[in-house]
Amino acid sequence: MRFINLIVVHCSATREDCTLSPEALDRLHRQRGFNGTGYHYYIRKDGMVYPTRPLERIGAHIRGFNRNSVGICYEGGLDCRGRPADTRTPAQRATLRQLVRQLLERFPGCRVCGHRDLSPDLNRNGEIEPEEWIKQCPCFEVAKEFGESSDETGSAEGRRVKQQF
Repeated sequence: MRFINLIVVHCSATREDCTLSPEALDRLHRQRGFNGTGYHYYIRKDGMVYPTRPLERIGAHIRGFNRNSVGICYEGGLDCRGRPADTRTPAQRATLRQLVRQLLERFPGCRVCGHRDLSPDLNRNGEIEPEEWIKQCPCFEVAKEFGESSDETGSAEGRRVKQQF
């Protein structure tokens, strides 16, 4: 098994009035040149979770961080007008919370963050601010919802994850 220290939450960038099946997600990723869905898990609006890539396989969901991460994607992320929004259903919220909890039990000490939280720190102040986000994904504050993981000392250093190329 590979070393995992990061759980990254994504949205599928699907309008809330539309659906995206796991099969359609797989086709979209293959069209982009991936060898299947890049996320390890996909959560539909009804709360059903679909394993889409074995954990043993490196993901294709966050450039520079795939080697040591698990990718979770929820169906949605755009409002009816196509603007970024937290469109998670209550069922998706519950499933996401349970899945993250299970992954943290299996991989203790992981940092849980959103895709946007791994954008480059352009002003090098140690914080990724909204104006630095490459994209809005997953359209909610993951750190606020799941809390910050930390090392035994509780230091910020223990929460930093180095980008890998």
